[in-house]
Amino acid sequence: MKFFQSRIFLLIIFCFVLLSCNTPKKSLTPEALEVNAIDVPPGTLKVNDTLYVDRVPVTNLMYNEFLDNLENYWSMKKHERMQFYPRYDLSQDTVFQPWTGNTRLYMEATYENPKELVNKQLKLGEYSKNPRYAYHPVIGISKFQAELFCLWRSDLSNAVYAIRSKSEKKRAKFPYKVNYRLPKQEEMLQIENELSSRDRIRYYQDDMFSAMASTLTFKELQENGNLMILELKEIAQDGTYLPLFNQPLQYYDRAELKTGFRCVCEVEKK
Repeated sequence: MKFFQSRIFLLIIFCFVLLSCNTPKKSLTPEALEVNAIDVPPGTLKVNDTLYVDRVPVTNLMYNEFLDNLENYWSMKKHERMQFYPRYDLSQDTVFQPWTGNTRLYMEATYENPKELVNKQLKLGEYSKNPRYAYHPVIGISKFQAELFCLWRSDLSNAVYAIRSKSEKKRAKFPYKVNYRLPKQEEMLQIENELSSRDRIRYYQDDMFSAMASTLTFKELQENGNLMILELKEIAQDGTYLPLFNQPLQYYDRAELKTGFRCVCEVEKK
């Protein structure tokens, strides 16, 4: 039963953008309508014709689904096979085949120290698993773990396009191929500057790890059509960087900031 529930849950996450065309648009802003377009990779905001960026840092919800897939459905051998999957009319059972995960990778991708404190009241293990914090940014992981997440996310996103497309014509409506990866520091700052010039950046300068933080608020941030900047360090290919802030940090000294990450997505044209 767990396998089927997980399969459905993953499809909801990665098909959010794809399915949004069937939901009422009255409450969506023009920015949200743009990022919900069928040719925009899930969870991202367009920078240019071939580059997109995550609107929010990767969340506990997304990372826990990644861990579930490592335990049950995905491995490096599976990754190699997935490069040869059909581009359309792909069976869900082919992608989400039970017992095709990798226990070693699963262990390597789990939090290095789940007992570490997020703050004086909250342990990392509780923060990462508690539904209250599902839409909060994942923290306490390494660059290796973030890169592995990007690789898995690329495989699953391309597979979801193939599952959703029952014909070559329908498949042509989606990106030909997407590749999620960590950004470089300079690249990410350029992206932030570019989106700032378009007035497409919002700032959430609040105590994101507070027990009083609203779960709904963080969910709304993911559905918003802008780039969200949190008081959080982010992992890049070449180290960690501090995103641009429009005002001084309110809750942390720089040394106290937790570390999360977001992906950029390169779109390959046919």
